[in-house]
Amino acid sequence: MISFISFLLASAFSLALIWLLRASDEKLARTARTNRIEIPSSVRTLVSIGVFLPGIVLLAIPQVGVFFSWFGTLTVLGWLIALRRPTAHASREKAR
Repeated sequence: MISFISFLLASAFSLALIWLLRASDEKLARTARTNRIEIPSSVRTLVSIGVFLPGIVLLAIPQVGVFFSWFGTLTVLGWLIALRRPTAHASREKAR
C-alpha cells in the first residue's frame, strides 16, 4: 500500500510540473496563438530538474519497482500532455 501511495505522489508531482512546462512553452503558444504562463528561464530550469526529483527519491529508498512504474507513467502521460491541443478559451483572437 505504501508503494502505491509513493507511486501516486511521485507521478502527480512530476506530471504537474510537466503540465506547468507545457503551459509556459513559448513556441507552442505562438503557433497555437494562445496565451502562455510567463516563467523566467532560471525557474524553468529548476522545474525541469524537479520533474525527475521523485525518481531520485524512489531510487534512494529501496523502491525500484515503484521507480519503473513511475518512469513508465511519466513517459506515457508526458507524451499525452505534450500532444494535447491548446485550449481555445485563451485565444488571443477572442481577446481582441
